[in-house]
Amino acid sequence: MKLNFLNIKSWSKRCRMRDICLVFLMSFLTTGSAQEVKIDKKAEILADQLQNWYNSETGLWETTSWWNGANALTAIIKYGQLADNDFLIKVVENTYLKTKQFEVPANDKTDAWVCTNYINDYYDDEGWWGLAWLDAWEWTGNEEYLKTAKIIFKDITLGWDEICGGGIYWKKGLIGKSTISNELTLLLAARLNLIDNETVNGRSYLQWSVDIWNWILMVKLINEKGQVQDGISNSNGVCKINSRIWTYNQGVILSGLVNLHKITGDNDYLNHAHSIAEGAINNMVTEKGILYEKLCEPDNCNGDAEQFKGVFMRHLAVLNQYSQKNQYCDLIRLNAQSIWENSMQNGSVPPGVSWNTFSEKSNAATSSSALDALNAALYCQQKH
Repeated sequence: MKLNFLNIKSWSKRCRMRDICLVFLMSFLTTGSAQEVKIDKKAEILADQLQNWYNSETGLWETTSWWNGANALTAIIKYGQLADNDFLIKVVENTYLKTKQFEVPANDKTDAWVCTNYINDYYDDEGWWGLAWLDAWEWTGNEEYLKTAKIIFKDITLGWDEICGGGIYWKKGLIGKSTISNELTLLLAARLNLIDNETVNGRSYLQWSVDIWNWILMVKLINEKGQVQDGISNSNGVCKINSRIWTYNQGVILSGLVNLHKITGDNDYLNHAHSIAEGAINNMVTEKGILYEKLCEPDNCNGDAEQFKGVFMRHLAVLNQYSQKNQYCDLIRLNAQSIWENSMQNGSVPPGVSWNTFSEKSNAATSSSALDALNAALYCQQKH
């Protein structure tokens, strides 16, 4: 059974049938106002569309996978904060209740097992959930969320070894050292350091952040264009960089470096953040300035890649909040407008993976990714 939790006061009072909602939406868009729909209304409509996939019985968003669920939750938390919508705290509470411990059914490869405290076989999955619960704690003050983030972080640090000079693995069993698993760990550690000065598995939170950043530099995961590459693999003792460029790798690191600058005051961290952001803006947009996943758009993005661009926008907004540059909000606003007009057809449909055109394929990943972009635009409106 799906329940929708947005406390909407206008046209979008909860409809159980999407077709009925669409009728009301089209009526609003065509007769409600001749003026441009404001960004807060656009974000509200998109958040409402995302919640059409929310399943209150599982606490997750249908049509997408486990790690995407952490990002959908993060997008909803950010929207709730920006829109001052405390009603969405109920979504956060329900997701925590339903997902902090649950049985994973057996499949052809593994027996049934119980997932507790978001600990599974993938260190990057754990990082996404750790950050989501840290966001939830900052919004609600619920200490259980902070406790969970710390439990997750402790498990992630077990994924470090000195092969290829260091770094956190992508998957347990010594499989790949992905950039994203390291960026997420760096960011989670830096944010936890701003809360507590603790030592975990032999290092302080700050030391974990610094060591991971130094490792990223040492193995040269950032290329000559200022773009962050996808990771490093070890085959028969030979460490090799995976040179693929994805938008989300350009994003998470921005918040990590911002927090390292907050802690240390070292301008080198902030300079690197701006360099990476500009590398993405210069190399990962269309001629019209719309963020574009070059490796797979428009038709070949899998369920993971469908999430990536929103992650970049979320963390670009964090960098801009801390160290403003006009080009950041210009990019954010331009993409938010294109999402609304093109991908959402002026709000009449949920967005697909491409932000510069309509796609019949939409799901909770594409919608939460787009909501990250509209959240960033909403922030730019409120703060400028």
